[in-house]
Amino acid sequence: MAKVMVSIPDALLARIDEVARIRGTSRSGLLQAAAERELSRRSPEEMRAAIALAREAMRGAPKVDAVAAIREERDRR
Repeated sequence: MAKVMVSIPDALLARIDEVARIRGTSRSGLLQAAAERELSRRSPEEMRAAIALAREAMRGAPKVDAVAAIREERDRR
């Protein structure tokens, strides 16, 4: 496993250490998890494309009044 040196402001490092302590992990473990989470996030372009696909898939779907549907379901009970 590689070791790296990074510069982190003192206040942020203190927060990292506190959260690592609370979670029962190491500073390295917390930073590894944060890096993995960040790298697995979709880019804004990917998110826009996914939203466009969802909108296209829903085009022509009937509109539903959620409030009315909830009331109708409640009244059936």
